[in-house]
Amino acid sequence: MKRLQGIIVGSGHFAQIQMDAWAQVKGGVIIAVVSQDAEGARRLAEAHQIPHWGADSDIDELIHKLKPDFLDICTPPDSHFKYAKIAADQGISVLCQKPVAPTQQESEQLVRYCRDKGVPVMINENWRWQGWYREIRKIIDSGQLGRLFRVYFSMRPGDGFGPSPYPLQPYFKDMEKFLLYETGVHWIDTFRYLFGEIESVYCQLRTWNPLIKGEDDAIVLFNFINGMTGIYDANRVVYTAEVRPPTYGWMSLEGELGNLRLDENGRIFITLRGETEQEHAYDIPDGWKGGSVISAHQHFIDGLLSGDNNYFETEGEKYMISQRIVYACYQSASERRVVSIS
Repeated sequence: MKRLQGIIVGSGHFAQIQMDAWAQVKGGVIIAVVSQDAEGARRLAEAHQIPHWGADSDIDELIHKLKPDFLDICTPPDSHFKYAKIAADQGISVLCQKPVAPTQQESEQLVRYCRDKGVPVMINENWRWQGWYREIRKIIDSGQLGRLFRVYFSMRPGDGFGPSPYPLQPYFKDMEKFLLYETGVHWIDTFRYLFGEIESVYCQLRTWNPLIKGEDDAIVLFNFINGMTGIYDANRVVYTAEVRPPTYGWMSLEGELGNLRLDENGRIFITLRGETEQEHAYDIPDGWKGGSVISAHQHFIDGLLSGDNNYFETEGEKYMISQRIVYACYQSASERRVVSIS
């Protein structure tokens, strides 16, 4: 098998998770780390036996020297377009973290720029790759729950309380748009993966911790094209027994023939009509959040090796739909009305 080589940009909290995942991916490998924090890049490279590292100002030199196949952008959103342009101008494929950019307009520009340069771009939206959601999709496709009526997700990571919220990613507190823009988009994209396209939204937002700029509480009602309804009920301040559990909360799914429940640890329970609740046994993949990052990266590499840009589940233009829904939620909260998704 051909082994594709990449450079990762970023050395923060999630770059370390991504590097752990790359070690498990077949057909792809990281050969250099660059970051605005050059010392952080050195530490990350040494921790993972990566031969090359440098400041982000060294990226052009490293690209020229190493001739990588892809760039893995794992930095805050305001720098994504800059790095995507660098890659696209060199004909290098792009794996870009979400949120794609600070605004929807810039996100669309990033995707369009790569498309116009003929460069594949996949948004690194790993949530839908969590092992429990892949298993739930199999259960839905099996038909054992029948027609689906309603999904409810209660997101309770419990990491936004007190004078030092979000210690793992402290820049969260300075984001003007936060909970939906940074986190809620995960569920929007996952709901699309599980239940199909969304027709309209109604949203209410609130900020409980006065130390952050954006919202830390959201309730969104989704109307799906297939007639289902969904509720995303998120609060990052409320007390939880475990901070940032594997699933960040719990989900219930109601169907004509049975119901499904997902707990905080990724366990799945099914109650069929006329029966008692039974645990649905399955093997949760190893790795961060049910192997989600490993699976997302493997999907990226498999897609590049296939030569089919349409292969990616979260190809740039496809993913723009999820981001448009995020901004529709903000519009709904601002205007206090249901907003249709065009």
